[in-house]
Amino acid sequence: MGADKQYVVFRLEGQLYGAEIMVVREVSSVTPITRLPNTPPYVEGVIDLRGEIMPVIDIRKRLGLPTRQTDQETRVMILSVGDMTAALVVDGVDQVLTLNDDQIVAPDARTIIAGQDYVRGVARSGEKLVIIMDLERLIRTAA
Repeated sequence: MGADKQYVVFRLEGQLYGAEIMVVREVSSVTPITRLPNTPPYVEGVIDLRGEIMPVIDIRKRLGLPTRQTDQETRVMILSVGDMTAALVVDGVDQVLTLNDDQIVAPDARTIIAGQDYVRGVARSGEKLVIIMDLERLIRTAA
């Protein structure tokens, strides 16, 4: 039997995604972003979060999803992976979900999911499916 882990469940384009809570340092409201020249299209710029400067990654662009205006639900998830820290803009954050590794099913090779290079699997939460993301890998490849 697999181990229980907690996941922060966030929304993108009406779909639920999960990120291991160990990677998510905090969730905050969107703060002003300073644009930087000559960065990849998915890097929106940098933010100053209580004196810490970090890149802001637009996960929608990274996953090939359509852009969306920020609103009162938009959140920034601050991710820490080793010595790297980045802010990830998401449509909203819903809950913390505890899942057993056995509840996560690897996606079928024939299934096309936005950002499938970063998908660990899919789990059920009530009546909805949650796509479990490997945000550690996403941050490392975005750096």
